[in-house]
Amino acid sequence: MNSSSRCILPLCLLALTPIRAQSTKSPEPKPRVVFVCEHGSAKSVIAAAEFSRMAKETGIDLDILARGTNPDAEVPKLVRDGLKADGHDVGAMKPTKVSEGDLKGGTRIVSFGPDLTPLLAQGATVMDWSATPSVSEDYRAARDYIRKKLEDLVKDMKKQ
Repeated sequence: MNSSSRCILPLCLLALTPIRAQSTKSPEPKPRVVFVCEHGSAKSVIAAAEFSRMAKETGIDLDILARGTNPDAEVPKLVRDGLKADGHDVGAMKPTKVSEGDLKGGTRIVSFGPDLTPLLAQGATVMDWSATPSVSEDYRAARDYIRKKLEDLVKDMKKQ
């Protein structure tokens, strides 16, 4: 064997190893869950905070949004205090107006009462949680109701 036909073992193995092309496809977007209440500052915020915790605990990777149809300027102290006591910190979060883009492609869309029909894509469905108790009247009752609904939602999403 002459020196030009000799193979250095690691290079030979490298030549036999298939080279995979880098995928140019962008990663699949995370499933999106959107919670919408009128002011985007109480029920949807509580639901998003609690659902984020539940999703992490169960290993579900989601894009979770809290929105309002007529957003307040800020999250009320009552809600901030309640969430803080429950281990959630909303920081400097400001209520955000819901848009068609928020709802487009939503895996789950939850309304705490507002009619989202004008913003929905053809065939989109909305879960109606309008029976949720008033947060301003009883934070704990509202939170507990939302938690129960979220537990059912997590079970449903894990099945899929």
